[in-house]
Amino acid sequence: MTQQDVDLAHRIAEIAAAQGLTADPGAACVVELGLDANDSATIAPVWAALLAGEAEAQGRGTPSDEVRDATGRVPNLWFGDADGAEARQRFHVEVYLAADVAAQRIAAALAAGGTVVDDSDAPGLTVIADQEGNRGVVCVAASPAPAG
Repeated sequence: MTQQDVDLAHRIAEIAAAQGLTADPGAACVVELGLDANDSATIAPVWAALLAGEAEAQGRGTPSDEVRDATGRVPNLWFGDADGAEARQRFHVEVYLAADVAAQRIAAALAAGGTVVDDSDAPGLTVIADQEGNRGVVCVAASPAPAG
């Protein structure tokens, strides 16, 4: 990210504010699905066809088997190979949030009965489990370094 990008973002925010629009950093920016697999190369084409309508969506824009819908209407699906072990939890959800709302979202999940499973990479990644052990990850993109 460059200073030009930051300046453009500030200008867009000014124009939006002049139109009476306000930012809602509490809304999730991106939701991704992760599927644990024993052999992602084998199953990825099926998921690409199912989610994006074409097997060619597999690996689109990525160096892996990740499935990306070019229209952006379907969440990205990436695969975590179990590396010889049996894949335990098959799906988990990653929710990408602005840094200033991640702690609020984690607190809300905990208040609803969730537990923190792993916060060793916090604040960037915090793994939350529900009462049955199903996991979700709150992800925070790193803030750009200040210009100057």
